[in-house]
Amino acid sequence: MICRTLLLGPLIPLVPLAMLCLWGPVSVPSAAASIEAPSPLTTLQEQAEFLAGIPLPRQSVLAPLQHSSEYRNHQKQLQEQWSFCRRVRYEAMQQWGREHLSQDPSSHGVLRYLFGGPDFLNAYAFFPDTRVMVLGGLEPVGDLPPPDGLEPTALGVALKNLDEALHTSLFAGYFITSEMKPQLAQGSFQGVVPVLFTELALTGNTIDAARLIRPFGSPGIQIIYHRTGGAPQTLYYFKADLSNGKECRSFLSWLGDLGPGASYLKAASYLLPLDAFSETRSFLLNTSHLILQDDSGIPYHAFKNGTWRIQLFGVYTDPLPIFKLRREPELEAAYGTISFRGPLPFGAGYHVNAQDANLLLATKETGLISDHQSVSAATFAAPAIPAYSAPTPQPTPVVIRRALPVPVKKALPVPIRRAIPVRMPTLAQQSQPISTAYSPVVPTPPFASTTLSPEAPLSEDSSTPAPALPTPATTSNGKPID
Repeated sequence: MICRTLLLGPLIPLVPLAMLCLWGPVSVPSAAASIEAPSPLTTLQEQAEFLAGIPLPRQSVLAPLQHSSEYRNHQKQLQEQWSFCRRVRYEAMQQWGREHLSQDPSSHGVLRYLFGGPDFLNAYAFFPDTRVMVLGGLEPVGDLPPPDGLEPTALGVALKNLDEALHTSLFAGYFITSEMKPQLAQGSFQGVVPVLFTELALTGNTIDAARLIRPFGSPGIQIIYHRTGGAPQTLYYFKADLSNGKECRSFLSWLGDLGPGASYLKAASYLLPLDAFSETRSFLLNTSHLILQDDSGIPYHAFKNGTWRIQLFGVYTDPLPIFKLRREPELEAAYGTISFRGPLPFGAGYHVNAQDANLLLATKETGLISDHQSVSAATFAAPAIPAYSAPTPQPTPVVIRRALPVPVKKALPVPIRRAIPVRMPTLAQQSQPISTAYSPVVPTPPFASTTLSPEAPLSEDSSTPAPALPTPATTSNGKPID
């Protein structure tokens, strides 16, 4: 029997004094639970690289497992999808982020990505330098058992489920909650932990430590990681209901203690305009210095004139038919003004192709300077906005190859040309059933995601779109009806 060791004590990366002055202290989570390390023979990083299909040194106890036909199939599929993701979307997103986001101090502080589920990839492409990244969704946190402790048959099933959980994310750029529901609750690699570990390894990061936590009641995981030559960074994922209520307020209170920062919203199922999500909407508007989102996030009219500087990119088109929504008149009109800054070289959110994708970049003109007087006004000065020019031709649509095992039709409501799949390992469990709040829906395809052991049955709502199903009925307070 493989014995396990425990990671002890909270691990919070050291933060430069200057950064503390700018963003305020990061609270150390209370009621943290130790998470089991895989085995004294393997490290968390080895497990992550194993899941990501990265060849391990011969001396690793996991290396022999990489020779099985099941593992080689997993490795081939995952690497092909990751290569496709990088070529079609990820690298272009990185370059765009360097040009439009990296100079803003808030992109180096706390990033809130509350409707993204376990989508570390997209957030990291835009915000690679965040000191703290917080992801939120309704997918279970789960667990990651050491792969070397699994029987060959169980390992093969676990890898297959991981492949399927990552499939749509790597191909389309968002997760489909209803699609992930069975994938995150079956096999040995359950919940979002295997997904997050896989994404961290694919992006060249090293995992230093991880632990399961409940700082405000809802289950979560804290992962300390770093890239080569870089300082420690912290990634949090919480399974939490973001609709108005006690659970939401507890989460936002904890999140507020981390300090102000940036927010990212993508494939958010058009929930934030609803009254049922007014608390989360107000929190993001009041505590964010920068907000990057597609049209499924905060409504355009909520960005008050004189408070926010708006820059619009891409093309504003109709929401996917599955949502049964019309274009927002104010946003449509804004695309014909000086706020328009040019096309996008990649798909975003529910729009896989750049030819119909959009992004809104909002930067707060006031608010942070008075709160952090050690920062000069010049630090937040908005660059000059060039004169408006007519939209330039859009990039050629992405031609999508056929997917391997998982049929993409099931995941996407809009016909596409083709796609592919992938999956991950475990940690210690901690969980509680959580009320359903938001219900995602799905559009066209991009990339990235993973899973872990279940904490409670997955709810049909989450932080990502769902397959091509009719728009769910809702109650008077805006919550979806199961």
